[in-house]
Amino acid sequence: MSDTASDIAQGLKVGIIGGSIAGCTVAIELVRLGCDVTLFERTGEELKDRGAGIGVPPSVINTFISRDLVDADIPYFSSHTFTRIWRTVPEQRYGYIAWDQPASLDLLNWGGLYRNLRKRVPESVYRTAQRVVALHELGSGRVGVEVANSGTQEFDLVVCADGYTSLGRRTLFPEVAIQYAGYVLWRGFLMEDELGESKPLESGVRCLGYPGGHGIFYFVPGPDGSVAPGKRLVNWGVYVPVAESTLTAFLTDKEGKVHEGSLPPGAMAVPTETALKQKAYERMPDYYAEITDKSPNTFAYAIYDCQVPAYRKGRICLAGDAGAFARPHSAAGALKGINDAIALSDALKTHTSVEEALTHWDRTQTATDNNLVRFGNQLGRALVKEIPDWSQMDAMSMEKWFTSIITIQTEMFDANARKV
Repeated sequence: MSDTASDIAQGLKVGIIGGSIAGCTVAIELVRLGCDVTLFERTGEELKDRGAGIGVPPSVINTFISRDLVDADIPYFSSHTFTRIWRTVPEQRYGYIAWDQPASLDLLNWGGLYRNLRKRVPESVYRTAQRVVALHELGSGRVGVEVANSGTQEFDLVVCADGYTSLGRRTLFPEVAIQYAGYVLWRGFLMEDELGESKPLESGVRCLGYPGGHGIFYFVPGPDGSVAPGKRLVNWGVYVPVAESTLTAFLTDKEGKVHEGSLPPGAMAVPTETALKQKAYERMPDYYAEITDKSPNTFAYAIYDCQVPAYRKGRICLAGDAGAFARPHSAAGALKGINDAIALSDALKTHTSVEEALTHWDRTQTATDNNLVRFGNQLGRALVKEIPDWSQMDAMSMEKWFTSIITIQTEMFDANARKV
């Protein structure tokens, strides 16, 4: 760290809203710069691990390790192929393979990544059961963070990493609204020992196309981090069209409660889950439909996106999904939050004042992350809204079709690794 970096970061009082992937990474990076950090997490316990998987390029894992964000031996699987499959009459069980698309990805368990980050946040920094209800610009570069039932605390800098319904985004840009994409992502996971056979999943990520969407299936390390055959976890997600007029009914749980944006594991109404599992057999090869059928406590969330005009106003900043919010096709939700945190830390290291650092960081992250939203929209068009019949295509025609639609390149990491 340079003397200049030490001068502008040392003792800077920073409040972070949200204690998930992005919030933890911001906390780790800024504590190491010498900032006085307080993180507010609204839940009263550690965040729940839903078994979801994350795919990142190999170079990203190396960056995580070199910055000591994760352990050098964090478990993951390496995948070099993204296999695109379509159900056909002759290939009802495993599907017709239209394209083995080259794509280098390391596949992690979300919970494993979160736990690696969380244990690097000092306990004195991470405050649970602290629900932030308002932000106040106090003048002279100070920001007030109002916490329910415990008053307002003042900071030199506030980073909002509070998810896609962000209080921070709504405070800075009340005119910006998330836009519903017209479909949901139905998700689940299954322990490998529940499978009849594992071979179809051994070669990497499997993507099952069907009219109206697609699904992805792949192995991630088991809940205990095991990568041994038989101990792995099958992670899957299936995109399903749901009209906006029926979204409220879809998000009504088995107790009759309407949820905003998502249904947590075990909450989905039985008729809704039964209908989804029946549809899986109609849309996908039987092998993959059986995985969805056997999976307990499936969950779902509506797909939204939005771009933002900036990543900061004054001393209030946005990070992760609180900023530009991209559809999950881009496979960059967790990575985007980590990238925002690393970029903020690096800006504070390399500029001569906090204002200069935030101005540079704002300009860069706004452009990069809004571009990622546009990239996700193109993927949504290709893989959900206008997906063609892959059973009528071979590898050459598939590649030609895909590259004609996906024209945006992203700067966060190699675009060839993220076509999901």
